[in-house]
Amino acid sequence: MRLQAYEVVYQTMEKGEHSDSVFHRIVEQNDFLTRDKRFLKRLSYGTIERSVELDAILNQFAKIQVLKMTAPVRTVLRMALYEIRYMEKVPEAVSCHEAVELLKKKEGQKHTAFVNGVLRTILRNGDSISLKPWESLSLPRDLYDHLCEQYGKKTTKKIGMAFLENTKDITLHINTSKWTKKMFCEELRKAGVAVKKAYYMDDTVIISGVEDIKKIPGYEEGVFFVQDESSMLPVLCAGIRPGYKVVDVCSAPGGKAMHALLCLKGEGSLSARDKTVSKVKKIEENFGRLKFQNVSCKVWDATKSDEAFFSQADVVLCDVPCSGIGIIGRKPEIKYHALQHAKELVPIQRKIVENAEKMVKPGGVLIYSTCTVNQAENEENVRYFVEHLGLKLESLNSFLPPILCNRMTAEGMLTMIPGLQQSDGFFVARLRKTDR
Repeated sequence: MRLQAYEVVYQTMEKGEHSDSVFHRIVEQNDFLTRDKRFLKRLSYGTIERSVELDAILNQFAKIQVLKMTAPVRTVLRMALYEIRYMEKVPEAVSCHEAVELLKKKEGQKHTAFVNGVLRTILRNGDSISLKPWESLSLPRDLYDHLCEQYGKKTTKKIGMAFLENTKDITLHINTSKWTKKMFCEELRKAGVAVKKAYYMDDTVIISGVEDIKKIPGYEEGVFFVQDESSMLPVLCAGIRPGYKVVDVCSAPGGKAMHALLCLKGEGSLSARDKTVSKVKKIEENFGRLKFQNVSCKVWDATKSDEAFFSQADVVLCDVPCSGIGIIGRKPEIKYHALQHAKELVPIQRKIVENAEKMVKPGGVLIYSTCTVNQAENEENVRYFVEHLGLKLESLNSFLPPILCNRMTAEGMLTMIPGLQQSDGFFVARLRKTDR
């Protein structure tokens, strides 16, 4: 398992791949026992998640700083140290031995004495480990400072802890036209699936400990689809009704579009589109399983104008590509490049909304959303839309559960903060197209 975990960590941290993609590729290529799969996931994802903290400790005790080590040595040390600190069932001596054996497979005898020495030194001096605030939260210093500037140190600590404590439970949105929520929960419990009530949304449940979502009762019948509660906010705040014409411009994998179709109840229409054939294929697969009608799928770059839809839509959903800071708890590698990506994405986000606004008919609604808590991508962008596109913010309070309503939502925007709400980080704004 350590060899496979090494591949997940190495390909993610050194080659820039997505951890989920590497993990699932490895699992598909091997016939793992359930316990082995869990060990692989915990060790690989845990190492990626805690790398800032692990590097800080290694730098205190190693003569060579982490960034100057070879990539295999750096990867092996991170994994072994994660085992020692967070996987209590693995004896420390085993972690040290397995680290040396793993490095032999990657680099031969070279550097094995160094790796063994560093780990033994940490074990002897573990009580003297000292971590700075951002290191204890395993946040890159620039991201920690950025969040502190926007939200303060106290809230940043809560955000960082929420990322580390994320249980990665799965939220399911129920298609109640097929099964009632009560019926679905009964079937889940019969199948031995741990299920609990969602925090904010109706027709939604949270499950845990599931290895394969396709084996859950109701999957083939299209009774549910995976959708986090925060991702339900855009459609909830759009106020979609039967008969509306809806466009979802960055739709893949299709969760918001499917939510919108539930609101349409077979009346009206929805155009779901995304940039690539593979993304649109994924949307179509999800639509096919739930057997939705009145929907068309289209390969379309949202930064381009679509004249055929000018002034046609009652609602346009713009869940734009973003830095993803709000979902670091689920995809930990995001944190290592988040701010760089944010700077690159803001102009793209504005271009998408500029073209999406053209599809909204006068008096229609544009919903802008992201899965980040970065204000440049959220509030600052919305101010730009209001000033330059003639869009007007509208209160969200009539659409939201009362527990989420506040002064900001009354103005037309909502930010979900991990650690303050039981949710991933998310932002949504409701904008009305005025007659200009």
